[in-house]
Amino acid sequence: MIEEHSARLRPVELYPRWGKLELWVTPGDSELDVAYCKPELQFVQMFREIDGVEDISKAVRNVEIGFQGELYENNEEGFRTVRTADGKAVKPAVTATSTDRQPSEAEMDELMEVLNSQVEASSE
Repeated sequence: MIEEHSARLRPVELYPRWGKLELWVTPGDSELDVAYCKPELQFVQMFREIDGVEDISKAVRNVEIGFQGELYENNEEGFRTVRTADGKAVKPAVTATSTDRQPSEAEMDELMEVLNSQVEASSE
């Protein structure tokens, strides 16, 4: 279900890779921990085959899956998180106080790129 939603959300980039995407999961209600790059939160790769069952839908019931998709409009960028091969955050944790950590040059460049693309999209 997640792969299908992602392919429909970003058809140019993801639809051609349908069936080959890597799926990674975290515990429920961990969205903010992901966004803040909490070091104790580790993604776990979900494989298509579970206990020898190739069709995962026969091994996992729908009621066990929690997923709320989002729609993006006007070329809006989706949320991304960069992780290591073992599912840990690449960037340092973001803290609530701005005095503990200032954004890096690369993060500021990335932010400006997103803001500029939104300005361009709204002027079209």
